[in-house]
Formats: sequence, structure tokens, C-alpha cells
Amino acid sequence: MAHEKDEVLLTELLAAQGWDTRRPPNGAMLRQHEYKDHTHLLDIFKGRSKSGGGGAGLPEAILVDRALQPLVVIEAKGTLAGLALAEKEVTRDYGMAMVDAGATPIAIAVAGTSEDDFAVRAFKWNGKKWVPVTYDGNPITWMPNREDVERLLAPNTTAEMRPSIPPVEVLADRADEINRLLREAGITDAARPAVVGATMLALWQSKGAIRRDAENILGDINEACRKAFWKAKKPDLAASLRVDEANDVLAVKARRITTILERLNVTVLTAEHDYLGQLYETFFHYTGGNTIGQYFTPRHIAAFMTDLTNISLNDVVLDPACGTGGFLIASMNRVVREHKLSRVQMVAMVKKNLIGFDQEPVTAALCVANMILRGDGSTGIRKDDCFTAGDYPVGKANVVLMNPPFPHKKTDAPPERFVERALEGLKHGGTLAMIVPRSLAVKKQKQAWREGILKHHTLTAVIKLPDQLFQPYASVYPAILVLTKGTPHPAGKKVFFARIENDGLKRKKNMRVPRTGEQLTQTLAAYRNHDVIPGYCGWATVVHDDGWEPGAYIPAEIFTEAQIEEEVAGLARSQGAFAALHAHELCRLERAVARKELIPTAPKRSRALDDASDTIGAYFHIGYGTKALHDKSMLAPGLVPVVSSSGTDNGCYGFFDFEALLVPPFVTVPSTGSIGEAHVQEWPCGVADDALILVSKKGADPALLYVAAAIARMERWRFNYGRKVTPSRIARFRLPTNAALLGRVRLSIENAEQIKRLALSNAEEADDVSVARTRLVEIGRDQDQLVRGKELEQELNRLEL
Repeated sequence: MAHEKDEVLLTELLAAQGWDTRRPPNGAMLRQHEYKDHTHLLDIFKGRSKSGGGGAGLPEAILVDRALQPLVVIEAKGTLAGLALAEKEVTRDYGMAMVDAGATPIAIAVAGTSEDDFAVRAFKWNGKKWVPVTYDGNPITWMPNREDVERLLAPNTTAEMRPSIPPVEVLADRADEINRLLREAGITDAARPAVVGATMLALWQSKGAIRRDAENILGDINEACRKAFWKAKKPDLAASLRVDEANDVLAVKARRITTILERLNVTVLTAEHDYLGQLYETFFHYTGGNTIGQYFTPRHIAAFMTDLTNISLNDVVLDPACGTGGFLIASMNRVVREHKLSRVQMVAMVKKNLIGFDQEPVTAALCVANMILRGDGSTGIRKDDCFTAGDYPVGKANVVLMNPPFPHKKTDAPPERFVERALEGLKHGGTLAMIVPRSLAVKKQKQAWREGILKHHTLTAVIKLPDQLFQPYASVYPAILVLTKGTPHPAGKKVFFARIENDGLKRKKNMRVPRTGEQLTQTLAAYRNHDVIPGYCGWATVVHDDGWEPGAYIPAEIFTEAQIEEEVAGLARSQGAFAALHAHELCRLERAVARKELIPTAPKRSRALDDASDTIGAYFHIGYGTKALHDKSMLAPGLVPVVSSSGTDNGCYGFFDFEALLVPPFVTVPSTGSIGEAHVQEWPCGVADDALILVSKKGADPALLYVAAAIARMERWRFNYGRKVTPSRIARFRLPTNAALLGRVRLSIENAEQIKRLALSNAEEADDVSVARTRLVEIGRDQDQLVRGKELEQELNRLEL
């Protein structure tokens, strides 16, 4: 039986590869003392005692599937010297017992403890004997994850495997622990990427042969890094990627950091199949990659852009702001994949065809380390400023891929300067694909620059990326800009515009995890095939007033009735929540209007904006709110709700002392701020001039208010801080008016109305109780009104009941 320390090791090794080490049905792991509840497993080992005495020997652990069938059988020993015995027992004894019972799981031997050295060996039953599981012909020395095991167990598969990246949740957990250790060691956010990168590179370079005691570990990390950079012929960067040997706390914490990285196989793999590179980029993302002022391009977006530009074997690829080298790596991967290059051919291609610049020393060193982990560091990576570098390759590149640092202060280079410098690096007819803030494509202040670009170059595509792409690190609104150098944009040429809302990942806490329905593949196909998909992508001629914003050119989606009804239900819930939260204020407002202390006026009617019969403009007057509410800082608290650009609380900014309130109902749509969060206003209110007002034309069905608001909300992706909602733009939205839909919308409104009135009725009675109590106290002071007081008390009791 294994000891506690090797049980800890086994649990760590499994968890590092994403195995759920809880017992079924929640997890996948059964330990020796847990077999008693699973007789079908106990029966397998009857009479298979390791001592040969005829009893029942039990393996250290079994990993099972949901049907409780064995996937992996494991035996563990507490010392490295016990590895051979663990191998013999897990195959000859436990493994053969399973084969005799008709099961053929993977057999794994583990030896060592969590604190000291350890070893792992894995075996597969090939129908005749147990053979080692191998990677490039050599036995693997790590714990395979569930996907690896399932591939190995599939019919007609060999014992050869390729390593796969652990799940992002596992990497995030390990990164959290490393971040905690670095924080405890006093390492600043900005310095953490260098510590993680240096440790990973050192472990790989030395194959784990660094001393782990506090006196030597940091020096050994620096020495191994130095050797790696010298070997890659980049000695000038060796000093940029190192750890502080004088940090005594880090010297203690580094032992655990190296253990975590070893559990992820950093020391034992080669660069051939890009496991280390993927691990480096993914892990680096979760250990503060944003903290040195750059937002590194997600790996899958970089790969998408290499496919978009169709990079081929002989293309020279330039990234003038290469960061940790994501675009260069993606270009290399595409060429290797498309042309089936060997590692030797790959290294030759990299040295000749990939060029990158980054002036930040640590980032440039991390980029070279990224290349080293893929088997090459002698690439064209320069620690230099692309704007001033003497060896900048003017007119040499076939493709430029880049994601320049978005400016944080006035002294930073704006994105348009990077576009111009990138174009200088291209040959005539070369392609630029660059991630830019969408403001560059739409802001009026950039219009002259956009026109200048079109006088000399051709705009090929503008693709909106998910707004959350760089979150939680940056709240930017990114897009991919694609230009062809040297040919003035032809009059009437159609440009590809697309919006990607699902890049295959979604936010979960502080990380992005896989989701189904990714649109990158579909976007690439639409670009290549000239497809038009309403609401998603299309081809259009650029119009001066609309800039290059995809929302101005992609044809409108035809929403289903189910989509509209769902959005209407959300609007109705917003109304109900608003009424419940502000019931007392709304009661007082209604009383003031009834007593004519406040007199609402009708909103101003605007001119007709759209003659088409199926648009919002055909059924609504559209104008702006009141200029008097442009500055709300001087408003005193009062009875009147003021609607502004707020996307919450039904658009209400607050309740103020303001007399120019408007007669409801109408729709409000923010033109700035929380873009496009339309609401239906059912109470008299003031509306600030940063919101549009949609007032039904005579004879329009009242239910259309909610349908119009729903459509505005569903189309809000078309607008941002550079391209605002305007009356003419919103007037063109299609407005479904069929009777069946409107009937269901009316039902939804009526249900919400009952909830609102109940909330107000309860508030009204509560106010009456409060008034009655106050009056009762006053009457109690006057003995002459005792009778009237008793009457009021009875009324109060009735109200409270």
C-alpha cells in the first residue's frame, strides 16, 4: 500500500492533467479503500495477490468512466527505487487480472513522493502483451490526461501518443498558485512574466537538472537561461530574462514553482509537436501577461489571421510589434501544417522568413524563449523600436500581421502610425492584417486619415472581433483591418465586412473557456467564397459618412418571432423590476400628476425618416431628449424620473425636481454611454438629450412600442462610441407587424402590467398606513378629537390587514 506522501504525488499528477480525483459519481478516481462499494471491481482481483498467496491484491487506484468501467489502473511506490516493482505489479498482476476479466485499461506505474523526485511509466495492452506508451518512440514519463487515455484505448490505435494541453481550468488553477507564490515573494505584477518565463525555459534547457535547495535554485535558473540564449545566438537578451538571486523568499518559493511546472511536463518534452509552445502561451496568459502593458493576441485569433492572409511557405512575415511572438508562431504553425515540414525544414524557414520587432527587453526575451521552446531561437527577432530600427525591412515582407499596443497616453504611438509603418515593410501587393481599435474605423476625426489610406492602398476587409476578447485585462473594442499595399482603392469596389461574436471562447471568472458555435471557420469560408449572411457578414462599397464600421454595411438580420418575444419578455421584466424598486416614488409621481402639480407635455414630433412600410421610421417619430437635461449635475432630488444613457433600471438616471416631463408611452434609446439599451417608458418622465425618443405615429398598435424597443436592442451591436445611434440610422431597422406576433406581445405586456400595478397598489396602501399613523399621533394630542382618532385607528387596522 502506498504511503501518504506518494498518494499526494499521485493526486497532484492526476489533477495537473485535468483528472477529477473525487470518487464517482462526482469524479473518476477510486482508491484502494473505496473498492468495497464496487463488487464488479473487487471480483477482478480475487486470487491475484502480489505475494502469490491466493488472496486479493488491490492496485493503488483505478480511474473509471461514467459507467464505472476501468480506464486506467495505477500502482504507486514511495521511492524511485520502487519503479520497476510498480511496473511489474501494475502489468503482470493488476493489468493481467483486468485483461482476464475482459477489460484493457491503460496501466500506469508511479514512484516517488510529492517533495522529491518522481517517475511515471504507462503501458497499453496490444492484444498479446503490455507495451510502453511512447512519444517519438520513447516511453512517456508523464501522466496522460483523459483525452490521451481515450485515444489510446480507441480500437486499432498504437501505443504512440502526442501530448495535449491540460484544460484551461487546470492551467488557471496552477497559474493562481504561482501568482500567489510570486506575490508572497514580493514580485511585482510587471516582473512576474519574466520569472515564469525564465523558470520554464531553465527547466526545459536543463531537462530539470537544477538544484532545488534555496541556496542554489535561483542561480541555476539564471545559468540555464543564459545557456539557452547563448545557444540560440541571442546573448544580448540573456540578461533580460532572469530571476533576482538576492530574493531569499523567492529562493524558497521557487521549489514549489518548479514542481508545478514539472507536473505539466516542461522538462521532458521536445518542441516537435508544439506542446511546450502552447503551454507557454496559455500558461503565460494566466500569470500576468498583460502586466507589462501589452494585451497579447489569443492564439486562435493569430491562427485565424494567418489563414485569412493565406500565408505560404515562401512568404516573408513581419510583425513590427511582435510581443511574445504569437503571430510569428502562428505563421510557422500554418506553414508546417500546410506543407508538412520536418523540424529541420521548419527551423530553416523560421530563420529566413519570420521577422519581429519589440523594443521592450523582457518582451523580446520572452518572444525568443517562445521560439526556443519550439526548437529554434535564432530567428529574426530584434529588440528594437520598429519606427527607428536601422534594419527595418522596408519593402521586404509579403505579409504583415500585428496587434500593436493600444495607446494609454498621449505620448504613445497611435494605431494609424503602426498601420503606416507596417505598410512600409510590405512589398507592392503585400497584405496587412492588423488588430485595431474600432474607433480607427469609424471616428470622424480619423476620416481624413482613412481617405488618405484609400488613395494609395486597397481596403479588403474589416472584421469586428468580440468586445470581450482582451478582457479581463482591457476593455477595448477590437477589429481586424485588412489592406493590400500599393493599389488605390477602386471606385465601387466591395469590401468584406463581418462581425464575430463567438470566437469559440467565453468568459468564466477571470479566464476564457471553450464554448460551442465558434464563428472563425464560418467567417473564413464567407471571405473566401464571397458569401453574404444577413446579420453576420456581407460585401459593400464604403460610404464616406459611415467610415469602415462593419455595423454600417452588414445587411440586417431577419429576427425570428421567438427572438423578438424573448427580448420583449426581457423588457417587460425590466419594467416590473423598475416598478417594484421605485413603487413609492412612482405612486407619489402619479398623485402629483393627478393633482396637476406636474403637467406632462407631449414629446415633439420629428419629420418622417423612412418611407418603407416595414421599418421603425414608418411607425414612429424619432427625436432627441431635452437639452435642459444635458448637464444633470445641478438637479435637486424630486419626483420626476429622468431617463438618460443608463442601460439599467429601465434607463432611469434618478428622480429629480424637474418640470418638463413628457407624456408616455414612448421608447428611449441611448445614443451614447450604454449603447442601444432601449427601454419602454410607461410613466411621465424627463429624457436627457443623450437618448432618442420614439413616439408612435397615429394609429400604430401600442404593442409596436415593445417590438421596436426589442429590435433596437438586438441591433445595438452596430453602434459604439465612434458610431452613435441616430434617428436616421434607427429608422431603417425592419419592424415586424404581423397580428399573431403583436397579439402575443400584448399578452406579455398585460402580464407585466398586473405585476406593476400590484407593486404600486402595495406601495399606495403602505403610504396610506404611514399617513394614517402620522395623523393618529397628531389627533392623540388633542382630546377633543378622540372620537375621530378611534375612527382613524379602525381604518388603520383595516389597511394593515
